[in-house]
Order: sequence, then C-alpha cells, then structure tokens
Amino acid sequence: LTRLDLADWLVSGKNPLTARVFVNRLWRQFYGHGLSRSVEDLGSQGDWPANPELLDWLATEFVASGWDVQHM
Repeated sequence: LTRLDLADWLVSGKNPLTARVFVNRLWRQFYGHGLSRSVEDLGSQGDWPANPELLDWLATEFVASGWDVQHM
C-alpha cells in the first residue's frame, strides 16, 4: 500500500468516519463542544454523539460539497 492508497481510503465514501470527525471538530470550534464529547475517537471506543442524525447529515453535506470547509 502507498500513501495515495491511504489518502484515497480516508476520503472514500465507504469510510464516513473522516468526515464525521472533521465535522465534530468544526462543531467544537464554533460551539465550544463537539456533538460527541470524545473529539479524538468517534469509532467504537468513543462516546456516542448527542445527535447522531445531525452529525451524519453534516458529514454527508461536507462530502457532497467536495470537502469545502467554507461551505460548512
């Protein structure tokens, strides 16, 4: 595997975790706390988000915008 393979996997539609983590961090930057208390780990070991539907919608919107931070 190459670094390009890793980068492709990170932004793949089959891996929504990257977008969810970024959106959670962005939410924390704007509102002082993330949708999930654990900003570093949204995987199986992290805290469940307070509003998972909102987090998923924001992550989907972020990816659909072409990963445009200003759009968010």
